Amino acid sequence: MSTPTYSEALEFAIDRSYDINIDMLRSRNLHLDTFNDYLVGTYPPLKAMGEINPDILLDRIAPSIDLYFHIPFCHQNCTFCHFGKEINPPPRRVERYLAALDKEMSWSDAALAGSAIETAFIGGGTPSFLTNNQLKALFGMIGKRFDLSNSEVSFELHPSLAKQADAADRISTLLKGGVNRFVLGVQTLDRDILRILNRGHGVDEVMQTVKLLKGMGVENLSLDLMYGLPQQTLRSWYGSLIGLLDMEVEKFNIFPLMFKSTDPIARHLARGRYQFAGAKERVMMHFMAEHMLTSLGYRHGPIFYWTKMSQPHSFQQARKYDSWNDNNLVPFGVSGFGFMSECQFYNEVDLDRYLSRVEAGEKPVWKGVVLSQDDLMRRTLMFALRSSGVLLSRFEREFGVSLEVYFARELRALKEAGLICISKDGVLSLTDAGTINSGAVSLLFFSNNVLEQVAYNDGRIADKRTDLIEKHDYSPAARYGSSVQMKEVFQ
Repeated sequence: MSTPTYSEALEFAIDRSYDINIDMLRSRNLHLDTFNDYLVGTYPPLKAMGEINPDILLDRIAPSIDLYFHIPFCHQNCTFCHFGKEINPPPRRVERYLAALDKEMSWSDAALAGSAIETAFIGGGTPSFLTNNQLKALFGMIGKRFDLSNSEVSFELHPSLAKQADAADRISTLLKGGVNRFVLGVQTLDRDILRILNRGHGVDEVMQTVKLLKGMGVENLSLDLMYGLPQQTLRSWYGSLIGLLDMEVEKFNIFPLMFKSTDPIARHLARGRYQFAGAKERVMMHFMAEHMLTSLGYRHGPIFYWTKMSQPHSFQQARKYDSWNDNNLVPFGVSGFGFMSECQFYNEVDLDRYLSRVEAGEKPVWKGVVLSQDDLMRRTLMFALRSSGVLLSRFEREFGVSLEVYFARELRALKEAGLICISKDGVLSLTDAGTINSGAVSLLFFSNNVLEQVAYNDGRIADKRTDLIEKHDYSPAARYGSSVQMKEVFQ
């Protein structure tokens, strides 16, 4: 089928947007305003965590695990990014960090021995910030401890890599190190918006990087794209989609801009410096992308992830959302968060504290929480809803209770609002309206105990524009209240 025209995509989006009754959902607390909306990254969230003994994380390691390595260095500070990073550190700083990363890995050597490494993800920050020699050192230290020969190994790239004279050499090093999946952070192909975001790359670099990767035999490539960006219109959104489709990319991660008070873009919103899409426009952008991609043979999996290939978008994402707590995510590096032995936890998020603790021979775990049976059920439900759904019979086998009985109140509210459905095969899934409001859906399943902990710790934050807990808490709980309160906090 041919690519839908702008008029066709817009007409489809307008028609579908009428199915999303934002006023009704808002009245039932099932729609989060743009500045309050956020996807659940961890459950319980950081604001519900406290001190934890790192040794218990190694008590019950799963037979198959996933690894995450955080590289916290960037060439520039993107206005929307709230992940742990340091801008243009001197080479000695980078070398010191890599040495600490190597030392941290030794902590779990014995406990992880014999476990199969299903996936490994090198993220940031900007992992492609590393020089070719530093990349060789990184994969050398990973390779001496972990067998990645049968693993999905993902690596995040920044399009500015195309500016480097040795770009091909770096990619060759990554391929030799076992990388078999690349993630390229594009965000938009609108040149003016790229400048506002301080992305440090242009459209040409995106095209050059994609061409270089394909020329070197890379087939598994996913591009990140965002909607709701400053000065973004429905027309420019369509243009970005068309531009990337013309590059014949077969995987996308398409997601809405999410705000944090610690990011410069939050101040842009509060001060009215740029025009941002409203709730209805964001819905229309979502449906424009859906119509265009579906028409061309792409399919969902999980939400916001699209693929034209027969296999999943990525095994890393499938395991994160569909593993039902039987996998362990083991993080290495500053600000990495993980899930081990039924504990959700964070490493130190301050780079100096991380370095000092690792170099002193300590485990750099910052905060964490041991999940109860109730927490595990809620975590499973939230994550699986974002992917292939929740098989009701499996949930009952896994936890010994009926999901429909245990969460009867929540399911009733979501069904009445049209946010969930149950198939004939007994699979609980999000509807289109539920997908768009997935942050609010997840929030409904937060336990009262977790919400109380979040509220308590949130109330202790003196300045939300600088606080590290605020910066690294990835959840919709205890956000910014009304638009008046949001402006006060963001400014």
